Amino acid sequence: MLVQEYFKTRTRILEKALDKYLSPADEYPQELHEAMRYSVFSGGKRMRPMLFFATYEMLIRRKNINRLKRLLPVACALEFVHTASLIHDDLPSVDNSSERRGKPSCHVKFSEATAILTGDALITKAIELLTEISNKQTAINCVHVLTKSVSTRGMIGGQAVDILSAKKKVNINTLRYVHLKKTGALLQASVELACVIEGVEENLSITLGNFALNLGLAYQIVDDILDEVGSFEVLGKNPGGDSKSHKATYPSLIGLEKSKMKAEKLLRDCYNLIKNMKANDILLEFVNLVKERLP
Repeated sequence: MLVQEYFKTRTRILEKALDKYLSPADEYPQELHEAMRYSVFSGGKRMRPMLFFATYEMLIRRKNINRLKRLLPVACALEFVHTASLIHDDLPSVDNSSERRGKPSCHVKFSEATAILTGDALITKAIELLTEISNKQTAINCVHVLTKSVSTRGMIGGQAVDILSAKKKVNINTLRYVHLKKTGALLQASVELACVIEGVEENLSITLGNFALNLGLAYQIVDDILDEVGSFEVLGKNPGGDSKSHKATYPSLIGLEKSKMKAEKLLRDCYNLIKNMKANDILLEFVNLVKERLP
């Protein structure tokens, strides 16, 4: 199967599931439900659900879209949490970004209060979806993996350090922590959730988790680079936002060339972690997708 067809078919069933699990826009309270739909259907790449699908299909060594249908609550939960993180990221009190994916941010389209509640609602909806998994022990394990990735040990912790580090001189280790938690934690959860559902041995789960963390860090370094030299068309928002808000980035700390070299090394490490695994072609494509974003 061509890689493009793989993403196309799986994105199609995901989009239908996202629509199914979200309340209609005209359901009371209308503005909240409209904001949830606006944010979820604003043109995201669906990278986390696709990584979850690809990992699961690699583990079962079979590409079968029918096997994925029972996993749709988990895939949607990942996308809901990711969308929530972007909504909160854009808030005036955080990154103060007025655009996301080429459209007005949630707080600009609606209101700051509605944006906060929209993010909260999407996170709680994600946890609700995981309780729909028929095997209750698996459901509990999945809730544990996802909530850990969102917690102070994961995405929220990374966001907190990022906020506290604004307009301060930080070292590369602090910046690495922020990226691993803000971006890497949910990518790690994407592969770990597939491992939980398939019941793989711990060493394999750890290896795939490290693959996802390296991928996330590489992705964020590339984002840092693009914020310096990219365009609105590539970013979906105006570049230069990090420098304007005096945020530390890899280019600001170690320069553009060293940042590119760091991203390339992380992507090589990703490749080496999974190169000997069977049915790994789609996971390798994730490495290539990040590599292709490097300017």
